[in-house]
Amino acid sequence: MIKTYFKRVSVLLVSLLAASIVFADIENVEWKYSGSGIMDADLHSFAVCPAAPEVAYAGSYKVAYRTADSGKTWTEVLSFRGTGNGISTLAADPLNMQVIYAGTTDGLYRSSDQGQRWERIFKGVGAPENMIFAVFINPDDPGNIYIGTQSGIFFTKDGGLNWERAQNLPSDAVVTSISSDAHAPHVLYAASVRGIYKSMDSGAAWKRIRESDFDENALYNFIVDDEEAAEEVDITAMRDGSQIRKILPDPVDGRIIYAATPRGLLVTYDSGLLWTLSASTGLVSHNIRDIAISPEDPDHVYAATDRGIFRYSRRTARWDELYKGLASSDIRCLAFASPEQAAPPALWAVTGKGVYKSARSLPASLPQGADRQYVITDARDVDRIFNHEPSIEEIKEAAIEYADVSPDKIREWRRAAANKAWLPDLNMSYGKSEDWQNSSYFYSTKDEKYKDDDITEGDDEGWSVSLTWRLGELIWNDDQTSIDNRSKLMVQLRDDVLNEVTRLYFERRRLQIDLIISPPGSNRDMIERDLRLQELTANIDALTGSLLSRRLAQKGTGAQRQE
Repeated sequence: MIKTYFKRVSVLLVSLLAASIVFADIENVEWKYSGSGIMDADLHSFAVCPAAPEVAYAGSYKVAYRTADSGKTWTEVLSFRGTGNGISTLAADPLNMQVIYAGTTDGLYRSSDQGQRWERIFKGVGAPENMIFAVFINPDDPGNIYIGTQSGIFFTKDGGLNWERAQNLPSDAVVTSISSDAHAPHVLYAASVRGIYKSMDSGAAWKRIRESDFDENALYNFIVDDEEAAEEVDITAMRDGSQIRKILPDPVDGRIIYAATPRGLLVTYDSGLLWTLSASTGLVSHNIRDIAISPEDPDHVYAATDRGIFRYSRRTARWDELYKGLASSDIRCLAFASPEQAAPPALWAVTGKGVYKSARSLPASLPQGADRQYVITDARDVDRIFNHEPSIEEIKEAAIEYADVSPDKIREWRRAAANKAWLPDLNMSYGKSEDWQNSSYFYSTKDEKYKDDDITEGDDEGWSVSLTWRLGELIWNDDQTSIDNRSKLMVQLRDDVLNEVTRLYFERRRLQIDLIISPPGSNRDMIERDLRLQELTANIDALTGSLLSRRLAQKGTGAQRQE
């Protein structure tokens, strides 16, 4: 009890100091590509080793990779190519850097030598028990392992030799996330398509937090009560479906718990009694796939969404986007690495275009005592080098035109719909008919026969034209409803295009300036940065009809050498 108390106090003091000193750098975080050697683009799982922050694992559905140098190089360590098995989640032993776990669609695998050899340590009965979506390891006792399956929770206390099924969970409770109170490891939380469950006895028995305890706008929309719907959950649904993706207690205050959902961030401040949706100011997408919190900065929650990485401040109740250096806004998962010496803890991000890692911003990396006035003047001079390139306003206009999402188009729709009432409905008809009648009279006698035929023929034809006005449509017509729906979709598409092209434009500009002010020290770094610059240029061209490349070609070879 005393040990736990002092541990909580020490963590709190460290957190307060780190929040004011260390996180001055991560607040202006930039991202650096750290996925060299990974051949799969569709990554969806990640684990960083708490005991060795330079060691991390990333996984696609069929392959897992490992880095031992903080992402400079990656090597393949597990493959299920050519088999029916697939990787759904990865988890690293919190105390032993040699041990890594892979939750798959056919049981739980473990490697005790950093991925060189693997053994299956859990195999359930039937496909639902074998399909593993979550792996949690007790940070105080790594032999105590919990797995969330499509058929509830199983746990072991002896490192996988013997397994038990957790009690009081529905057999079809698809468990997507398991975690524990940082200061009370016997208190666990589990997220599933059936809701949030809590255990007070180290996972042996679980109790669902009652629906009546939830705010009416909070958890109701994230619980699946239809058995058929619950059975249809698969790995893709874990990322893009309509359930709770991850549950994460605050590392300092165990009463605060966060839950990532497709409609925002759920939070409770009383150990799960009452849940509410957090504020969404600044959050571009509510589709939160993963969340991460650093023990050094518990006041901020980092969220992976389908439109970028965002940081939530508990003090200001607002979100800020962290996009500098990211080539993709399709973020799958996040993970913090333990801090190294005085450096801030690194935040890993798995995206639709590879793995990225947070790095200090350019101003933070300037030598101590550098003349900042000189740097500002030099930066202005550098900026003039790019006067020949299109401005961000030109890029935006080209993107809107290329995507055909101009606001003028919506106004034209509405104007045409309003003028439609002045145009009459024209009806024309033409008809022609023919009359034909035949009758015969016949008689016969002994001396005479007689036949008389009467045939009558005639033609009738006519045509008509009518004009009809619907003057009521001058006030309202059904086309307006269709235009409203289409305009909403167009506005959303235009926002997506502008956000993406703006992000690409300034990321490219930062890279250009970085190449001038801080030239790479090796040929490899130069090649990687040059390829990255070409990639950003190609991405902007794809959204603007090649405006950037055409402009660079028109402005002479100097700009081309810049590229």
